[in-house]
Amino acid sequence: MKRITRYASILILGAASVLASCNKWLDVTSGQEIFAEDAFATTAGYRTALVGIYEKAASTSLWGQELTWGLKSSLSWNYQAGSAVPKYRGPLQHDVFSDGQTMSTLNSIWSTAYNAIANCNNLLQEIEGADPGEFEYSWEKDMIKAEATGMRALFHFELYSLFVAAPVTGFNGTALPYVKEYPTLAPVYASSADFLKNVIDDLTYAMKTLEPIDVDELMSTSHFISGGKELNNMDYYFFQGVGAPNMTGEKRENAFGNGFFARRCCRFNYWASIALLSRVYSYMRDFDNAEKYADMILDETYCTVFSFTLNSKNTKPSTNYGYNQIDYKRRPEPILSFWNDKVCDKYSTAVGTTYNRIVAPESLFDDQTNDYRFTTLYNPDTFMYRVWDDQDYTMKSTSSDNIKYSIPLLPVIELPEMYFIKAEAIARKGDIAGAMALIKKVRDARGCTALLSADDLDSFMNILVDEVQRDCIQRGTTYTFLKKLNWPTMYDGTPARKKLPEGWYVLPIPTSETSF
Repeated sequence: MKRITRYASILILGAASVLASCNKWLDVTSGQEIFAEDAFATTAGYRTALVGIYEKAASTSLWGQELTWGLKSSLSWNYQAGSAVPKYRGPLQHDVFSDGQTMSTLNSIWSTAYNAIANCNNLLQEIEGADPGEFEYSWEKDMIKAEATGMRALFHFELYSLFVAAPVTGFNGTALPYVKEYPTLAPVYASSADFLKNVIDDLTYAMKTLEPIDVDELMSTSHFISGGKELNNMDYYFFQGVGAPNMTGEKRENAFGNGFFARRCCRFNYWASIALLSRVYSYMRDFDNAEKYADMILDETYCTVFSFTLNSKNTKPSTNYGYNQIDYKRRPEPILSFWNDKVCDKYSTAVGTTYNRIVAPESLFDDQTNDYRFTTLYNPDTFMYRVWDDQDYTMKSTSSDNIKYSIPLLPVIELPEMYFIKAEAIARKGDIAGAMALIKKVRDARGCTALLSADDLDSFMNILVDEVQRDCIQRGTTYTFLKKLNWPTMYDGTPARKKLPEGWYVLPIPTSETSF
């Protein structure tokens, strides 16, 4: 394996402006790279290292492209095989992953994720001996540790969900390395069970550590100011624009609003750990725990304090209500998102007016009159879908708040998934009516009026799978959700569906060396 020493490892900096008051140490090197020996010279270095991890997550190799509208949406058969971005056409046209462009993409995902994991581990090791009293807040050290640990779990699980057979298949052989130390020169490949246990342990630690910080500190009445802005702006859901006392007890102007503590929606927060625990337990087919954690989101104070609900505002626009007023990221539904303000430009460059035409959706949508996912997000003239960009106008030139706050979001886990996870869990326990009621809540929020019914588990699961595929077009979630079921088909624009070839759900591990 490639050797990376402490002094040679590079931490990628992001959003350096949030640290402007305390980052003179950045002058030790030029550009946007710093060496690890300098990075932790002050407590500001821990903040910067964490922000760098989030920038890795938002890069094109991960949620900035491949894990959202790129490879994962292609593997979910969202795009016509002949009009997909050329590098994704190999599997769509030949049902195999052996072409050079696909393997290059997989290598990029693998190496970037494990590099980000290495940065998490480096940060966790460096911060362990730091004095909590040197940080601005007494709980800040714990917050950074919990976020880095949660992100480590997220990166690992995403790799697992791509490169390892799902538990539903009965597989419990060797999975992937679960790396907890930096540097790791000889990684040990864990069994599937041990790997998933490490994911659960890291997420549980993050949840328990972040709860008193996010709920008791950052969301407390002394810090949170509601009503100042319309709360469908996610930035204001997560403590944007509020002040906080500094270490001397004085109030800092807009301290959390423009500083390190802003935009908890785009950071690994308490609720993200809960939602991801629900996703992982559902993937493991532990339906009791999957339902338990889904309920913590659906029933939590979080939902009432922040009016956290399914977004029913995305209805078909009237003649004086332009497409640039539609929130394609469906705020406030994302529970965890990353942020990349260049994603619109990158998408437009990659797609142009020719590529990423989605497969004909007519056979998938059962309510083509009222479902805004069909009436509003689908453009039948261009075969484009409006999530990341819209070919009908130039999103980059508008000052609309929906564009300003929606376009940069990279949703990782969203509220509808909690409804889907709970619905499956209770359906498998025999409560088909209750499961259908949960599906109806999602459909109601999408404007659907057509009624669906299921008499047994099999008919319900067909409805659930179709609803997931309708709700997750170009979001990357379909592939993981259907993989956990080992579902044999995917919607490909035809009523018959695409019968998936053997191995579609297990991507080949890159053969190139990488850093752990």
